Amino acid sequence: MMEIKELTDKNVWQLTEDEAFVLTEKIMKEVENKEERNALVKIISSAFEFRTVGKSKKAMIHSFTLLGFKFFAVEGEKTILRGLCKRKNANQSVL
Repeated sequence: MMEIKELTDKNVWQLTEDEAFVLTEKIMKEVENKEERNALVKIISSAFEFRTVGKSKKAMIHSFTLLGFKFFAVEGEKTILRGLCKRKNANQSVL
């Protein structure tokens, strides 16, 4: 598993959706400086598209899953899921 301080624009593409989700959650918890946190999340967003969906929106979750999104439970949130999908190219939307 990649550590926060190892994350770069180039190696972010080596992450899986599972690893990107775990790393994003770790960044949100451990990085106190807002600018640094935003810069790190921006690096991950360059390779992954994020979607936040209510757990009750089964049809929407299914549609995003068909597009390649993988959904994860967000710690501390009982009603939402976060979906991630690796982009095909930098800054290109999956949708």
